[in-house]
Amino acid sequence: MRLHLKMAVVVLALIASFTAVSLAVAGGEPVIRQVQIKAVYLYNFLHFVSWPDRQEEKVVKVIGVLGDRELGSSLTELARRLRQRGRTTIRVILYDSYRPDLDFSACHILFVGSSQADNFKKIISRLKGRPILTVADARHFLSVGGMINLVELARRIRYQVNLTAARAAGLRLSSQLLESAITVIKPQEKED
Repeated sequence: MRLHLKMAVVVLALIASFTAVSLAVAGGEPVIRQVQIKAVYLYNFLHFVSWPDRQEEKVVKVIGVLGDRELGSSLTELARRLRQRGRTTIRVILYDSYRPDLDFSACHILFVGSSQADNFKKIISRLKGRPILTVADARHFLSVGGMINLVELARRIRYQVNLTAARAAGLRLSSQLLESAITVIKPQEKED
């Protein structure tokens, strides 16, 4: 419950900053777009995931976006607004589409757009064991080894977690993050 409240406060504050832009587009009526909410979720995940020691030292967290220009633009705008307010700094790296030579090593989070669904297995295979939180908004992402999947449920964005994949990459997800997920795939317990 604390996570919901904490995330809600941060989400509302960040969405309020987006509203000024949305007001101009909508002719004066506040419109909060789903892509803005997804951007805020990605930012919030940075606060509820622990990376191995070498990455925890980095002050600037990096969110990579593969194959989703609209989300990339929303995250870039969010990063700009966060800098203006003196908040946690994030850097956004935009990748157009998957190629085997892409380097994702700077990323703490890699969002993989649904346009890359044919490449999910290749991407996850390349990142296997690397401490990069993989996130998407597409069916079957968790089943190929993705870590978090954003879903729309009752006109709200929620998320599912593949804890098995996250732990295999050396990431620790907070209990608060897991409690707020609508689904958690847990590691199989070994039988004696």
